[in-house]
Amino acid sequence: MISAFNYPTEIKGKRKLYSLLKGVKNPLEVISGNHEIAGDNYYIKATLTNKNFIFSQDKEFIEYILKQNHKNYFKSEIQSFTLGKYLGNGLLTNNGKDWLKQRRLIQPGFSKIKIASLVSIMEEEIDAAFQSFDKEPEVDLNVFFHTLAFNIVAKTLFSSDIDENKVKELGKIITEVQEVFAKEVRLPFYSQILKIFGVIDKTIKKSKKSKAIIQSVLDKRRSSGEEKNDLLDMLIQARYEDTQLPMSDEQLIDEMLILFIAGHETTANALSFIFFEISQHPEVERKLKKEILEEGEGVFTPESLMKKSFTSNVIKEAMRLHSPAWAIDRQALENDSFQEYSWPKDTLIILYITGLHRNPRYWNDPNSFIPERFDDENAKNFAFYPFGAGPRLCIGEHFAMMEMVLIVRKFYKNFRFISYQKELEKKALVTLRTTSLKGKIIKNLT
Repeated sequence: MISAFNYPTEIKGKRKLYSLLKGVKNPLEVISGNHEIAGDNYYIKATLTNKNFIFSQDKEFIEYILKQNHKNYFKSEIQSFTLGKYLGNGLLTNNGKDWLKQRRLIQPGFSKIKIASLVSIMEEEIDAAFQSFDKEPEVDLNVFFHTLAFNIVAKTLFSSDIDENKVKELGKIITEVQEVFAKEVRLPFYSQILKIFGVIDKTIKKSKKSKAIIQSVLDKRRSSGEEKNDLLDMLIQARYEDTQLPMSDEQLIDEMLILFIAGHETTANALSFIFFEISQHPEVERKLKKEILEEGEGVFTPESLMKKSFTSNVIKEAMRLHSPAWAIDRQALENDSFQEYSWPKDTLIILYITGLHRNPRYWNDPNSFIPERFDDENAKNFAFYPFGAGPRLCIGEHFAMMEMVLIVRKFYKNFRFISYQKELEKKALVTLRTTSLKGKIIKNLT
């Protein structure tokens, strides 16, 4: 039967079987391999679920889905349902009018002015964490950055209303949820096995426990009557435009849980990749230290942290080579077409950001670490979307960039990092992470 739709090149036969099985453990290897075979856009039909998938690392196609025709695309059921059953109905999993309503309510809390007011909280956490380097010069920076980023989110969200043990418990639960979610998504029939063995029910219980922790913090804040000018205060005081009512506790907790995950996970993973790349490129480290010295006393001010700089170029280039948000998924609400391709409603679109960021069509020497490429006056038009694009551009982009610039500068003002690893093992879950970054911290002599 001839299809009424004109899909991109189809992956089929043995390669399709390989893709469906191997894609569970090594999605980057499989998707990159398929793009090498089929080009920047390809199609695959999942045999068991009968679902249509289009994968793309084409800049124009990606911009069409995320920008020009974004109204025809929801976050797919992968996130809205599968992840939503664990994390609730926050910005990450929500769709349509409900999502827009929440986005408008929360957006003011992430303005540049609001984020600038959080620098002192971030500094306090960073300085406290860096003290451990004097006693323990050997470190796994991947573990270190996950703890630090999580603590920063905890303090900027909750000030001092959550103790360290609860922060650790939340971190553990979030990691376990990601592991189960990744298995469900990669191999849909495997979710039945997880269900039979009670894994899904156990994970939902853990998720409820994390929400109970956040509820206790919320109750504590309300009973104290204190105002702390943190993100929790902003969320409590926010009112919907149409009704002037606040968020329900359930919605408030869902949003805080999402902010916890989005606010620490991608940042911690990005930092591991950033520090690895700096450790492999001594000339980049020298240039970074020179900039820190030249910035003088203003090096940690919000103005200096937020402006275009070599530090921000280093961060962008590391996020290009190792994109924490390695893929973006969307689901077509209606039949659609772009250029010569067409597809039916419900088609799942996987925008392969890792492939886009290393696509030789858009990048010279795409696999090399060259921070200076972002000095280009046309950099804002690069095929570069580490925080997504369009109306669903990550709400925490400025928060994350300021935090990362601050951490990089604070570290390299006082220390050096010698990596024991020449390569990083990558693990693609909801976000791309490395399994470890072991090395030695050396204090500057001057």
